[in-house]
Amino acid sequence: MDLHTHPGGGPLMAVELENNIVIHWRVHGVPLHFGRVMPIIDLHYISNDIDEIAGGPHAVIVFTYCAHLVFHPITFYVFEVAKIRQSVVALLSRAPDSTVIIKSGNTTGRRSVFQSDWHMLQMDKVMREMFSDIDGVIFFDVWQMTSCHYLLENIHPGPVIIANEIDMLLSYVCPS
Repeated sequence: MDLHTHPGGGPLMAVELENNIVIHWRVHGVPLHFGRVMPIIDLHYISNDIDEIAGGPHAVIVFTYCAHLVFHPITFYVFEVAKIRQSVVALLSRAPDSTVIIKSGNTTGRRSVFQSDWHMLQMDKVMREMFSDIDGVIFFDVWQMTSCHYLLENIHPGPVIIANEIDMLLSYVCPS
């Protein structure tokens, strides 16, 4: 649906009427290393967006939170993930039949001090640990998919990797 928003930052929405599927997407809020100009009102914190979701048996919340945070210290990342964790715990306590899926980070193929796979891996470990004890959270691990593929490593993987990720994601959402 055309929401008259920037396609790179959203919010975006897709509707499939035959199967009653509605998908909402938006880029996470600040900090955001982003080359496009976007109104600040369109940048939301993931934790705040999760707090606004009613949840339920047909609610599937999927997020990833890595790439744009590699420019910040790991302590900042831990603080941000802790806020998201609080929101996920609150969602699952008000609607325990909701599905929460956290997508791991991708390998970047970059070797700089500011954006490296090593730093991304540390963030990935923090995310896994912060959510490891919460029943109802699925950790969607695509790290190996992006690091072992014949395509060059890229923070934004190629179409074949994205298709594999979507197939894997759908196996969690609609297993039958």
